[in-house]
Amino acid sequence: MGAPDGDTGYGISRIDAPAFRSHAWRVSLRRSGKLFVKNFPDRKHGGHAQALQQAIAYRDGILREYPPTSRVEFANAIRRNNRSGVVGVGLVTSRCRKADGTARSVQYWEAILPTQPGKNTKRRFSVSRYGFDLAFELAVKARQRHMQSVEGAFWPSARRNPAAPMASARVQLPGRPG
Repeated sequence: MGAPDGDTGYGISRIDAPAFRSHAWRVSLRRSGKLFVKNFPDRKHGGHAQALQQAIAYRDGILREYPPTSRVEFANAIRRNNRSGVVGVGLVTSRCRKADGTARSVQYWEAILPTQPGKNTKRRFSVSRYGFDLAFELAVKARQRHMQSVEGAFWPSARRNPAAPMASARVQLPGRPG
């Protein structure tokens, strides 16, 4: 748990706006596509420290109910721009110039392979070398094999450990000296 004026933890910030007579802790989290925002005013919750403790309890309840997205879940989510029907596999056409200056198109099926948090690598399978269907099949198999080794939470979800303290965010509103 955090200290009232110092580290409050993930998803909790402080709002102090004397001009509006507003002093509260705010919980703001996004989990599973849902936004959770709730204020804990000092006056309504028994003071500064008690409001913070209630905000922490609320935040911890959300984190228990909606744990961070796993890297596998995130990497396997179908995107709107997916045209192949297989997550993480796409047909790429690139134009390149030959040594004699003529242009040519090269097609390949590409498998996107998540590596370390926030990073990917790619495996490419040439259509001219393997044929359209076999290149696609090889890309799909490469993706499936690689995804068996992916572990952990999706990096934006995991970059802050809720149990680890962090500096409190303070919202500066009109009427409050900087």
